[in-house]
Amino acid sequence: MFATPRHALSLALAGAVVLGGVTPAFASDQISEKAVPQVSFMLASSVPFVPGVPAIPPALLSAVGTEADAVEPASPAPLAEAAQVRPVQMSIPRGEGGFGSASLRRGMIVSFAALQVFDAVSTRKALSAGAREANPAMAGIAKNSAALFAVKAGSAAATAYFVERLAKSHPRRATIVMVALNAAYAAVVAHNYNVARNAR
Repeated sequence: MFATPRHALSLALAGAVVLGGVTPAFASDQISEKAVPQVSFMLASSVPFVPGVPAIPPALLSAVGTEADAVEPASPAPLAEAAQVRPVQMSIPRGEGGFGSASLRRGMIVSFAALQVFDAVSTRKALSAGAREANPAMAGIAKNSAALFAVKAGSAAATAYFVERLAKSHPRRATIVMVALNAAYAAVVAHNYNVARNAR
């Protein structure tokens, strides 16, 4: 019924606590004849307690009340003036949030840089397992680890630069470009690791 004896022991201890049985934490309370002292949770002052708000002494509140009474309240604005006030705009300006947000785009740039590192590592792993580079432009570079990592670092930096320039005028398009590049390189990395695993 139980996967391990530990699960059975845990369930037994939980049942004992729930049903009021003796646990090591409460064993001393039941062995001793002395009664457990009662604790009062009543507040010591008449100031209402609100979690997260510091208590203000009543004397300070009464002093503030007398100063406030001395100031004459402002006359309420006429209804016609209140109706002419523009309501608060709740819309998010374009490019400030959602799919065109800078934080999403920059997160995609960071993941693209990580995918470049994974691409270089997986390419080296596949080549050492006996595979060959399918991209003719990278065939000579892929044989040298330093050159391969330099090219990948350069491509990540260039991509970040041009995507940020595009984002100044078209933030949503820049994010879409990064989503497409990340998806493409994730597929390339998965393919490289698959080739490295099958070549062994």
